Amino acid sequence: YQSAIERLTRDMDSDSSMSSSKSLQKSSRRSKNEKHELSQTTPLYNVGVDVMAKILSYLEPIEANRVLSEPLSKTFRETFSMPQDVWKILCLSEPFYAMVDKKRADSDDSISSFPIFNNNAELRHVLGRYRLLYSSFVRCLSYLDRIKDDALHGRTPGLQENSENEFDQPQFQGNSSLERFFARARDVTRRESDSDISSSSMSSQQSKDNAQENSDSKTKAKRPKYAPSKLTRTLLGPAHQSGIAGSVDLPRSCAVYSIVNWMVAFADVAGIQMMCMHVLPILLEDEQQRTTAQNAGLTDIVLRAMVLFPDNAQLHTSAFHTLVLLARPIGGKEGMIFYRAMVNASGIFNIGSSTGKSGIAIMLDSMKRFSTNEKLQAMSCWSMVNIALIQSQKVALVRLGGISAAGNAMMQHPSSPEVQFRALFALINLVIPSENLPENSLEAVAIREQVDGVNQNSEIDMLDESVEYITNLVVDAMKNFCSNAAILNRALLVLHNLSLNDKYHNVLLWTPNCYQMIEWCIENYKQDKVLQSSARGTLQRLQEKLSNDESLQLKFRESIRAQQQSMVDSVMLENLERGQPDDNMNT
Repeated sequence: YQSAIERLTRDMDSDSSMSSSKSLQKSSRRSKNEKHELSQTTPLYNVGVDVMAKILSYLEPIEANRVLSEPLSKTFRETFSMPQDVWKILCLSEPFYAMVDKKRADSDDSISSFPIFNNNAELRHVLGRYRLLYSSFVRCLSYLDRIKDDALHGRTPGLQENSENEFDQPQFQGNSSLERFFARARDVTRRESDSDISSSSMSSQQSKDNAQENSDSKTKAKRPKYAPSKLTRTLLGPAHQSGIAGSVDLPRSCAVYSIVNWMVAFADVAGIQMMCMHVLPILLEDEQQRTTAQNAGLTDIVLRAMVLFPDNAQLHTSAFHTLVLLARPIGGKEGMIFYRAMVNASGIFNIGSSTGKSGIAIMLDSMKRFSTNEKLQAMSCWSMVNIALIQSQKVALVRLGGISAAGNAMMQHPSSPEVQFRALFALINLVIPSENLPENSLEAVAIREQVDGVNQNSEIDMLDESVEYITNLVVDAMKNFCSNAAILNRALLVLHNLSLNDKYHNVLLWTPNCYQMIEWCIENYKQDKVLQSSARGTLQRLQEKLSNDESLQLKFRESIRAQQQSMVDSVMLENLERGQPDDNMNT
């Protein structure tokens, strides 16, 4: 009987195992059929990785990240979200254009080129290399959008501002809250131990509490500020030598440090560099933020981006815009005429920067490479306006070819008022020779470090070589934009500064139409005091030159008559080409 029971049990087990295996096979076949039917009825899953990446590129990066991170279905997750192909295409394409080392990308799953996320090995294993990269790009973009929106709307979010509960707001200004807490604790203890407390003492205590609360409210209104100290830079800023970034999620009061850290972390991602540079000018309008950026080595980072991406005109234009703000004088007026008192000022290539030797050369090389880009030329000339305010930078700029670079911008874009205005503005200071500095002075040492091995010509030599070329361009700009008071104002300031040097008087006298245009501006812009002052000063010096030499007067009068006859001949030639009658030509 026992053996029969055992035999029956074995038969039942075998039947159940066979039935379970058959059911599993049926379920697997059913799931395969369902997937096949789903792929047949849902063409979205058959579009391929490249097509899906192209579709997602029409979305903003934040939305594309949300679509992939929150998939529509399990099949969508297995087809597009889990594999790294779509994430990789999004990282390498617009708007980020990440540069990925192919050898290392194929060999392992690390992201050691982006220091912020090196330590998170578990996330790299779970999410994958390119998904983590794209998510970090989106995180940077979200932070920049928030900072930009806060700046444009005048909000200054900090650590304490959005919390409604007072206990969520840490008090850094004093220990008044702690004192009030102990006072209330003592009051509760006394009431529990002695029920005969008088009403007068309670009212007195209440009034003290109210007074204490009022003082606390005043204390809360004072927000904590980060001091621009060396310790602050060490804690919040990046380690430039090792390329290790610091914190990237600081409040707006320290937003410059976060942006600097983002740029250091993603140094080889052109899109991140451009996005950061688009936000930086908004922050750098504030002098405190500008000082912080200079001390954090932002100049170095911007110049390095220009070197890493030499063919990206948009990035170089944004870089020049950032340099415009970085070079703006603290407490001074942008574009002020160069004064000798600014000799001891510090420039952006001296504070927190190690690229002073080649920084100006990088800028001039960019101007030469993108000579036909109107917007870049205007922005680069604008940056030279502020850079020339520091004597050591001005001398280096002239000796490395800054005057010819500004002149080339004017020649390449003769009909662009923006380029003409910015280039003339830059030339105002560049054409003034600097004083000779002592050989051992800090400024002289800085100049030698920047130009040694590049150009041995002195500042005066460079100016002598280009004075005729520059004078002709200035006069052409005055004729082409004779109705633009701002351009005429800057052009006359350039001529005024050239006339301060006696040896340039002959150049001004013999440049066609220069003398006549100065007289014309005096007659037609009588309300512009700066224009009148510069024009009359220039004219007075030229007239003194003529009054001391009769032969020069005769030659000058003959030159004026020849110029007038040439103008008449050119008008007659134009009329002949248009087919106008002879009586009109005579009139």
